[in-house]
Amino acid sequence: MMQAIVLEPFDRILSGYQKIEELAVPVDACSYLCKTYQSLGVQGYQLANFRATGYLNRYLTCTFEHLPTLVYKKIYRIPLAFRKVESSQLLFSDSYRFEGFLKLLDWYLEHQPNKIVMDKHRTDLKKGPVYLDSAFLNFRLSEIIDGAGFPLSNFYSIEQFIEWNRIYRLINNKSVGRHSKVFDETSQENLSELRIILEIVSLKYGPTNFTV
Repeated sequence: MMQAIVLEPFDRILSGYQKIEELAVPVDACSYLCKTYQSLGVQGYQLANFRATGYLNRYLTCTFEHLPTLVYKKIYRIPLAFRKVESSQLLFSDSYRFEGFLKLLDWYLEHQPNKIVMDKHRTDLKKGPVYLDSAFLNFRLSEIIDGAGFPLSNFYSIEQFIEWNRIYRLINNKSVGRHSKVFDETSQENLSELRIILEIVSLKYGPTNFTV
């Protein structure tokens, strides 16, 4: 069972000339996170100073001072600051959520790194550190678990998902055009995204009734 971690106000974020206050993991809880998720790629933690844009502050450039970050797979850094919303606290209260967070992170790194790398102009991701948009990832995780988890856990076929997805658009096909589909079952990227979504949903609801 996951140790309870209560997020604390964090005001060492400067956006323009204005300090903003969000929520962050207390420094003394970082060692516990490192130990708990070491097998999933978490290797340590650092207090970081950096400038970046991200979902946390609506993609405006922010300066972060002494922000707790997890070291992930050597070169990546996961900032432990989040918006003041319920899903931020749930990320560290529900034992399955942070595992789902890391699964989702890996999917984005492989398929759509531009969506989660905070430095949008960076082309070489092999030279660290690379700061990742943890606030966006938590938002997307909440869309999957809180918005889509229950219906997906009750579907029996991919056809049911496709019909549901036409309305709710959990997965959007990147192709554009008059005849493009919201979800393209011939797209390997769309299928892989659905697979990781089903994996994440299964962390809460158990194995789903259909596979991809």
